[in-house]
Amino acid sequence: MPIDLLRLCTLDAMPALPQNWWAAWSLAPAVLLPLAVLAGGQGAVARFASPAFPALPGGAARRWRLAGLALLALALVSPLCRLAATLASAHMVQLMVLVAGCALLALGWAPPRRTHPAALPLAAALHGGLLWLWHLPAVYAATLTSSLVHWAATAALAAASFAFFHQAVHAPADRRGAALLAVLATLAHTGLLGALLTFAGQPLYALQAPGARAWGLDPLTDQQLAGLVMWVPGGFGYMALALGLALHGSAQGRRSRRGAGLAARGTREPAARTG
Repeated sequence: MPIDLLRLCTLDAMPALPQNWWAAWSLAPAVLLPLAVLAGGQGAVARFASPAFPALPGGAARRWRLAGLALLALALVSPLCRLAATLASAHMVQLMVLVAGCALLALGWAPPRRTHPAALPLAAALHGGLLWLWHLPAVYAATLTSSLVHWAATAALAAASFAFFHQAVHAPADRRGAALLAVLATLAHTGLLGALLTFAGQPLYALQAPGARAWGLDPLTDQQLAGLVMWVPGGFGYMALALGLALHGSAQGRRSRRGAGLAARGTREPAARTG
């Protein structure tokens, strides 16, 4: 049993079954070491305030990052990781928690010094493309049976998610509209993926059928629950980000117009006194 806890969350390791799921932690060094490095690197972040959220103080940014790390640990270390290898629905919960953790890390992380205009659409395409690629039945099966594929898929999705959210929340003023559109497009296509999984007429992930039955679920029902998790709670997450970007952009626009009005009034008053 202790050896199983040191392995990644794949089908050949300890499953999370109803009688012992709370004990099915994942202490694999391949996951713990990157998380430890990431946690240790918090002190090396020199700048905390974000140009997209300039009112965010350094202490608040640190709390966002710590909350993000806590969600990553929940997704990759807690019994949720073993549940994700057992149930399709738990797998989708794990992915949504992982993505949310990356979003919180990005919100509290130092903004990029320079960004290329292509960085945001590229990051959005990678984030969305990896979500779709992971749920192709052949790729999904490979992540359940190969530790290397499992680790690579998780690391790639985490990196792409962080890059996407980092570019979106720290987008400069002239690209905030593009950031909002990228988030809305991600909301739309991930919702489509969730709907496809929900309304599929047959189970797509046969390897998890025994796990679903062990939990008293029909495999198709388990898959439908997974689709609903991506479609509804996942959609709310992207919608919240889009709403935050829109509200912040509107507030900044009002401040800019107010500042321009005050500057214009200031230039008129000396001219009036001179006349």
